[in-house]
This record gives sequence, structure tokens and C-alpha cells, in this order.
Amino acid sequence: MAKRRKVYIWLPYVSKITVKPSSVKIAYKGGDLQAEWKEIHSIMFYGESVDFPQEFFEKCAFYKIPVIIHRRNMPRAVFVTPTLPPDQENILSRQIIFRESKKKKAYIGKKLLQAKFKSMSWLVPVERDLLYKICDVDKMIGIEAWHARRYWESYFLKLGFESGRRENAEDNVVKKVLDAVSKFISGVLLRWILYHNLSPYHGFLHKPTDYPSLVYDLMEPYRGFFDKVVFDTIKQAKRQEATDDSQLVAYAIENIKHFLEQEVYVESTRQIATFNEILHGIVLALRVYLLGETRRFIVPMPSKPNGGRTINSGYRLYGHHAGITNFWPKTKQIAEEFEKKWLIAKLA
Repeated sequence: MAKRRKVYIWLPYVSKITVKPSSVKIAYKGGDLQAEWKEIHSIMFYGESVDFPQEFFEKCAFYKIPVIIHRRNMPRAVFVTPTLPPDQENILSRQIIFRESKKKKAYIGKKLLQAKFKSMSWLVPVERDLLYKICDVDKMIGIEAWHARRYWESYFLKLGFESGRRENAEDNVVKKVLDAVSKFISGVLLRWILYHNLSPYHGFLHKPTDYPSLVYDLMEPYRGFFDKVVFDTIKQAKRQEATDDSQLVAYAIENIKHFLEQEVYVESTRQIATFNEILHGIVLALRVYLLGETRRFIVPMPSKPNGGRTINSGYRLYGHHAGITNFWPKTKQIAEEFEKKWLIAKLA
């Protein structure tokens, strides 16, 4: 029997929280939720909420459940995370040392941005390596900003909006949905970062340490996929004339949850895995690189089987391994279906 997966919880406009020894019951706009503490992956509260009981945060800390509180017009979400325990492998020291090394920092940043450009190729194809021979983080960020302008101009134009990603924030319904989805994904990544005792506040591309910058670093390679889910959600909502902000956010979050459970093929580990397992995988990839267990930082990405020698990635995803019955025919089918749907789908 398949292992039961922990649940990602998104709750709008919470009115009551009841904490029990082994579970929590939460009343929110639209219904009630009751869940066992041990079954919760992460929690995001959206919009105005009731005061939080102290014992609620104590339980979340005990079970390593990250909590994200997000309101539509807040520039930054509130992150509540448990403290990091002592690590016998001293992973935090390695993370800070690599962050202070210009060479290591640039290498990690380049790998993250190269993957990001690839995930965004469904909208803005890139036929060459934009970061070829560039070893300076500031220059990389400059190129990323240039690419982002092209990307967001095309994104909003094809959705029938004139404004860009960061313009007219108060009235930009698309930006509100994108921000809410970003905060939701940040909770999923934050769980894995905390689980493996990395510091969420010491990133490599995003410099500030007053918010979990590593979370947003590790989200970069997959931005394009999440943006595509939001894009398709809004296109469908416009056809159905459903333009209420909170409705659009709810639709997008549900579609993101389904997307996280979609199976893909990952060539770097030769496995079939869900997208949630890929998000776990990038944390594993960074961890083994920081600890010196592999010489390369290999970002797990959806791909196609291409034969050749096995890549020494230094980690394994929590997915299906090569060698099972009918693995390669199934792999080919999954890879082709994903590419058709997410990477080269024609935009209406």
C-alpha cells in the first residue's frame, strides 16, 4: 500500500482554532478542517484571521510544521518556524562558508538561474545559455532581471492585462494570485529545508537574512511551472467570468496542489517522482553539495530519458527507481505527457 503523504493546508479567513493533543480543528471561510498533527506538512493562513493560541505554535514547532501568514496587500508574509537543532554534520557552518565564498555562491546561483530560464521556456524560449562564462552573482541577477522583464511583459499581454508583475500592485489581480501561490509553495519548501537542518535565512541569490531567502532561492528553478499553473487557472476563470480575487486564489492553490502530485521523470536520478518530491530533492541536492558528498550541485528537473551514463547526483528522490517492470516505457510516456502539457503547450 502506498505511503500516506502529509497534507499541505491552505486556509482563508480563519475564525477559530481548537488545539487538541494529537490534532487541530480549524474553522475558516468555507468550512472546517480537522487534521492530525503528524499528518500536516505545512500551513498557510490567507487573509484576516483569528488570534492564534500559544499552544498552536508550540505544536507546530514540535512537529516541525512551518506556518505562513499572508494577506493580499502585505509586501511580505509572516513566517513562523521552529528553531534549528544542533547538527552533528555542522551543515549550517558549511552553508554560511559557501555563502561567503564568491566562487561557490556564483556556482550555486548559476545552477539555480539556468534551471529557472528552462522552466520559463514555455513562454520565453531561450536557445542559448544566458549565463555562459559569467561567474559574478550581480551580473547574473542583472541578466535575470532583463529576462524577467521580457517574461512578465509576455505573460500579462497573453492574459489580456497591460500591467507587469510589479506594477499597480493594489489592482493587479494576477499579481495577487501569483504572490499567494508563491507563499504557499514557500511553506512546502520551508518544511524540507527545516527537516534537513539548513538555515532558511541564508540564501545565495537573495541576500537579505530578515526573511527566508534560501526558500526563494530554491523556488527559482520551478517558477515557470508554477506560473504556468496560475496562467491556465486565470485563463479558465476568465472564460467562466469568475474574477473574484479570493476565488481565483482558491482555484490556483487547488490546482497547485494537484500539480505537486503530478508524476514526472527526473533524468539526474533516473526516477519517476511527483513534483513535491522534486521540491524535496533540490534541498537534498544542496545538502549533499554543501557537505562535499558530490562535486556538483545538480538541480532535479522534469526531463526525458536520454540514455548514457548515470549521473552521480549524490542523492535519491523519494520516487520510483529504474529497474521495475515496464519502467522505461512508463517513463517515456510520463516525460512526453509532461512536456506536451507544461513546456511546449501553445497559448490560446
